[in-house]
Amino acid sequence: MLAESLYLCGIAYAVGDPVPLAQIEGGDPEQVQVFTKLGLHHYRKSPLSLPELCSRAAGETMRTSGVAPADVGAVLFAPTVNSIHALDLDYPEVAQILGDHGLADAKFYGVTFSKCANLSAALELGSSLLRGGACSNVLIIVGDKCARDRDRFMDSAESILSDGALSFVLSRTAGDYALKHLATSSDLSHLTRTFGVLQFVDNSVKNLGRLWRAIPPELPREKMEKVFCGNYNTLIQRGIMRELGVGKEAFYLDNLPRLGHVFSCDVLINLTDYAAANPVTSGAAFTCLMVGYFRWGCFVLQKC
Repeated sequence: MLAESLYLCGIAYAVGDPVPLAQIEGGDPEQVQVFTKLGLHHYRKSPLSLPELCSRAAGETMRTSGVAPADVGAVLFAPTVNSIHALDLDYPEVAQILGDHGLADAKFYGVTFSKCANLSAALELGSSLLRGGACSNVLIIVGDKCARDRDRFMDSAESILSDGALSFVLSRTAGDYALKHLATSSDLSHLTRTFGVLQFVDNSVKNLGRLWRAIPPELPREKMEKVFCGNYNTLIQRGIMRELGVGKEAFYLDNLPRLGHVFSCDVLINLTDYAAANPVTSGAAFTCLMVGYFRWGCFVLQKC
């Protein structure tokens, strides 16, 4: 358990329009057939640039969070791309996002190397800033998009990549969800080693299992209302379920066929969509699990 709860508020996301997988440009019919059998039916493609997607999400967060721009002490920008010069995302575009939403005076940080676990890395850094007294509110923005449709097919059919961005305010004072637990694990050998597909997936599943079992007993795993994971194919989902020792009913899989994998945005998009379709009572707890190339993340949220 975290000694002091932090809070998430104003969770908002922007994704592209749904496109049937069969209509992907330059898609190999056999590859499309394999992905479809694994539960991946659509991906999201946006005409907006990555900065525009991020700005749209951030604007909605600032509108709904109840936090004034002047009270945001830091902005953590955590796109999946490693280079700030990628996908039309450069210093002027970042400055534009901050300026458009009254955040020009906030400290700015970039977080990238954890790939699709960037959200957990941003939460760690944001939590440190808040607990260190540097500020009371941190705006976190995650997301990415594909420049070419042929790059959307993940290796070994883990998932199909979709365009999107997500943002929220991490606060010391109040919010929609309390961050009750946060943990990550890393294996830096992944930076220098080449893994076979099955070995990488198996290693990731085992790391998620260790993080799941390390959730403090004050947050009973059997009482979690839902587990949110990245939108990976059904075979990977079943493997994670077996590792965690839970049934299919514990997982939220509705977005797998209709959304694909929106990089590190998946878990909070899934939480948002679940809460929009189901009454979530105060005290309900949710586990979020994330997979990056060398980092894995786990955090528990409780509805306020």
